[in-house]
Amino acid sequence: MDTQCETPSVKELERILYGGKRSGNHVDEVWPNLLLGDMSIANDRFSLWKLGISHVLNAAHGKAHCLGSHEFYGSSVEYYGVPADDSPSFNLSLYFEPCADYIHQVLNSPGVKELERILYGGKRSGNHVDEVWPNLLLGDMSIANDRFSLWKLGISHVLNAAHGKAHCLGSHEFYGSSVEYYGVPAEDSPSFNLSLYFQPCADYIHQVLNSPGARLLVHCAVGVSRSASLVLAYLMIHHQLPLLEAIDTVKQRRWIFPNRGFLRQLRALDISLHRTRSQTTI
Repeated sequence: MDTQCETPSVKELERILYGGKRSGNHVDEVWPNLLLGDMSIANDRFSLWKLGISHVLNAAHGKAHCLGSHEFYGSSVEYYGVPADDSPSFNLSLYFEPCADYIHQVLNSPGVKELERILYGGKRSGNHVDEVWPNLLLGDMSIANDRFSLWKLGISHVLNAAHGKAHCLGSHEFYGSSVEYYGVPAEDSPSFNLSLYFQPCADYIHQVLNSPGARLLVHCAVGVSRSASLVLAYLMIHHQLPLLEAIDTVKQRRWIFPNRGFLRQLRALDISLHRTRSQTTI
């Protein structure tokens, strides 16, 4: 047997690990885009933001001094917690495969900067509204506030992703009985958790588009960030499109540019959907 292929003993592994220079850093990049660190860096959200961290895997979830949780990081970072004890008797092997798959999936998904590069390219539409999917129109507040134009377009439903915001007149009273209205009070801010609306809005869009004769306008102020993010989430959830394919589908018909926070949330949705579908096919 080739001794180079043999697994070293625990004592030999400890001897190998004990040698070498010891890092005094709170975090180090040990593989491209894969950083290994301690609770000090994990609890420092500003430093994580400066490092461009989009995902956190906490192997001490729920333990003392480790603040990590979905609530702690909010919408800007996707969180994955493993409630492991640093004890020789703890069976960490139960988490080897799922955590390895999660890390692999995250590192193979396009980062926010790559998504921004993709989105930035291409022809920019100067239209107030574009049909980006059969009977699904994506537009701005100008078209949404023009009831006559909506009537000419045959719009039966309006989803306003800037409900209650300045210059967006949309409401049940504004459209009356001729148009069904659905309002989402989203802010076009990277810190706004739009992901809370991904599933309900995707379900609403799906339901409308499966109604005979229905035509739906999804809009916000400019029709490139909030409303575009909700349309992308719909294509990902109900048509099983990966994020890049959903972006390409919409970009062929309208230039869009969700803000960085929304891109992180869409990326997290992409990874979550992929993981769920992979588990159901096992």
